[in-house]
Amino acid sequence: MAGARDTCRLYARPAEARAAWVGCPGVTDDAALQALVDDLGAAREAAGALAGRLPLGLRAVELAEGRRAYLCAFEGPGFLCLRGDLRAETRERAAHQVATASLLWEQAEGMVDAERLRELAGAIGRALAMGVEGPGVEHALGDVAELALALAVWRDDPRRAVASLADLDAGVAHQERLLTGYGRFVAASEPLAADQDRLAPELVQALRGVEEAAVRAGAVDRLAVRLADAMPGCDEGAGEIVAAHLTRLT
Repeated sequence: MAGARDTCRLYARPAEARAAWVGCPGVTDDAALQALVDDLGAAREAAGALAGRLPLGLRAVELAEGRRAYLCAFEGPGFLCLRGDLRAETRERAAHQVATASLLWEQAEGMVDAERLRELAGAIGRALAMGVEGPGVEHALGDVAELALALAVWRDDPRRAVASLADLDAGVAHQERLLTGYGRFVAASEPLAADQDRLAPELVQALRGVEEAAVRAGAVDRLAVRLADAMPGCDEGAGEIVAAHLTRLT
């Protein structure tokens, strides 16, 4: 678990937030992009005014919809939590919550890999192209591919630049559907697994490729459980951030 020294993947400059959106599929709302860039820029300047130096980076955090805060990182390490009105947070509990949410989001970023999810869909496409037979197997595989791609789209959405707990809940729900869909495929393919000696070696290899890709994509483990397991480390890291807060917390 990252400590206070190296924690938080924070945008060093507002322009980098814009860069995170460029080239992402589905980005059509220029006003929303500009609003995020403007908000990050204003938070950066406010943090710089309070600390006497500009932060190395910052992350927008939303504990609930419309409840925005900013976590700013400085050399030292040092940290500063800003409220939505860009004033320094004074409550230790609130700063701890923001830091915990930021760290939990960072964990989710590592657990949900859009490229791995697309690789899973590709492995399924190769298996289907070989003519997978069996009651419900083809349909179950197709569902898994669609669900994997849907989760990849969620992960690639530029709005993921904001560490939103509501969005994280949505991502967990997406992954739960993928997990359930993959379970249906495993159940439907049991007769094939039991009789694999009669299958073409190429098909066996393709199905094994699907299984391996599913593991790499996180389709076989519940994301909610993995995040719950990460919470103690996030809480500990948040304590380090609060201890290095540049202004007084009560």
